[in-house]
Amino acid sequence: MTDHSDAVTWSRSASASTLGRLCQYLQVGFFGGMTLLVVALGAAGLALSAVNGAYGRLALFVLLLLIGGPFSLLYLLPLVDDETVRSSIRTWADRTGYDRLRPLPAAVSVLVGAVVIVGSVAVSPVALLALFLVVPVGTSIGMQMVNSRGEIDPVVGTVRVNDQSFDLEELAAVSVRRVPGTGTVVLRPSYATKTRGVTAPGYVSMPRDVYEEARPLLEAAASETERTIRQSRSERVVLVVFGVGTLVGAVGAAFLGFERGGDARVILSYIALLVGCFGIAFLALAAREP
Repeated sequence: MTDHSDAVTWSRSASASTLGRLCQYLQVGFFGGMTLLVVALGAAGLALSAVNGAYGRLALFVLLLLIGGPFSLLYLLPLVDDETVRSSIRTWADRTGYDRLRPLPAAVSVLVGAVVIVGSVAVSPVALLALFLVVPVGTSIGMQMVNSRGEIDPVVGTVRVNDQSFDLEELAAVSVRRVPGTGTVVLRPSYATKTRGVTAPGYVSMPRDVYEEARPLLEAAASETERTIRQSRSERVVLVVFGVGTLVGAVGAAFLGFERGGDARVILSYIALLVGCFGIAFLALAAREP
């Protein structure tokens, strides 16, 4: 925040829009449902071990519960008891808007998430792997489009967005994309040079009314800046080669997995999904305007 009266500031959490709330409930349902299933399976394992007299297995379950890794009680309890950790969690929840989700819809989303996960396991292991890949990535992208805070200060000559920044004098052009139904504008800045800091954002998300207020500042800054370095043809060729190569590898891994079947199909299908996402990302980078 700044004292300059002509600075443009904004702050909006994901829960302020329908798309953001939907992504939040999907995340709560997915990760909460997964946690619920793990707890239920653990409790069922403990109960069955006690009933069947398998006390060795019961002791192993208890040992894993206590010291079984980053989700064990002896690891989590000190973190939960730490006031600094609790304060940082509260700050994060307040900034992202998770603390404004209603308990009943959140509980319903957790139950639905657990059912969907179980159903995907019953349908196919590949469906479960796709769920693990699509839901976290898709909801994260959706929330990033509507969850942002920032400041454009023409006096200091800086733009700060979610702890990333760049100088207005480096702004060569701005591509504008309006996200339907969200009241959000996504800007992709093009910079005059490639010597800027690595923290400079690749895109800027802001409410539409804030963009209308900031547009004269951005257009004025871009009109006064000459773009000195464009994406070279060799860079595009390298990106295309990587993109096509990874997509071919993804198709090959999927074909090989379905040909072999069994556990190999599950593992290779997951690899194909992951590699395919990278291939699409490489091609998207190659196709973008310099």
